[in-house]
Amino acid sequence: MPQDGRQPAMPVSQRIPLIASYKEPWSLGVVFEHFYRFSLDLASTGASAALARTATAPLERAKILMQVGPMASRPDADKYRSAWDALKRIPQREGWLALYRGNGANVLRLVPEVALKFGFNDQLKIMFTPADGKPMSFSRKLAAGATAGVLKTALLYPLELAATRLAADTAAKAEKRLYTGLLHCLQQTYYAEGPRGLYKGAVLSGTTVVPYLAVSFSVYDQLKAQVKEDRNTRQLWWYPIAKLGMGATASTVAQAVAYPADTVRRRMQLNGSSGQQHIMYKGYLDCVRSMARTEGLRSFYRGFTVSCIRTAPSAAVQFLTYDLFKSGIMWYEAKSMNRARG
Repeated sequence: MPQDGRQPAMPVSQRIPLIASYKEPWSLGVVFEHFYRFSLDLASTGASAALARTATAPLERAKILMQVGPMASRPDADKYRSAWDALKRIPQREGWLALYRGNGANVLRLVPEVALKFGFNDQLKIMFTPADGKPMSFSRKLAAGATAGVLKTALLYPLELAATRLAADTAAKAEKRLYTGLLHCLQQTYYAEGPRGLYKGAVLSGTTVVPYLAVSFSVYDQLKAQVKEDRNTRQLWWYPIAKLGMGATASTVAQAVAYPADTVRRRMQLNGSSGQQHIMYKGYLDCVRSMARTEGLRSFYRGFTVSCIRTAPSAAVQFLTYDLFKSGIMWYEAKSMNRARG
């Protein structure tokens, strides 16, 4: 310590972390800015997700029918043997519009779901970013994606359950359908099974969505980090193709991890619903044991191939469109700022 009693000056290298860890105090302007950013995330993903899902709706319905097919009480002649058999026979047996059965509910669910998924993930990545300014670790990215999955499931699960039950309805042209639409499905489920019926399978849904979102976002971020984001790279012809490949790879890897739980979840969503003669499974573990014993381990991946064919391009387009929207917004904001300064 100097003889005059003053504290020695702290080296600059030691003062930098204190500056890097500074966070702007919350104020009305900061809250508005966060709300504005979050609203842009919502607006930039909903419409593109709905279009992508509608384009692949027949594949989605075929996948669900494969997952829950053994639960149907119909004669074997009326059951679909494979996803391709379903796609071929549904127009003949149920009509062409039946390929899109449940798609309206799916789109209504998907628009806020995907928008919230991206919005929550970006906001949570800000929350999980280290205070010292260091890049997020892989574990922190997993935690952000997992938290986004839990929030999304809690908010939108009844719509997901209704979409599954509508898609699983295999009533032929001359037969009466179990549900006339989304509201009718939700009403019948509530009256017959109570409020808990609207969240049947929700616990397993969380264990399905959490690893799917965590793995998909983490893999996508890791792959994206391998490609430069400068202006020259974005102008190369292969850049959009690389983005599509990253989204498809992230989706496929995530599905491989979460698909068995997704199959069990679909069956629990239908367990004890209208059209079922009895409750087939006492719970999640009973469903897993019954499937493994009577159908074999391959039953947990029923419809996985057609799911990858559906999900991979759909997710790739969503990731690409999301990045393009955000890049466009950032470009517009930068141009507006330059115009204001001039």
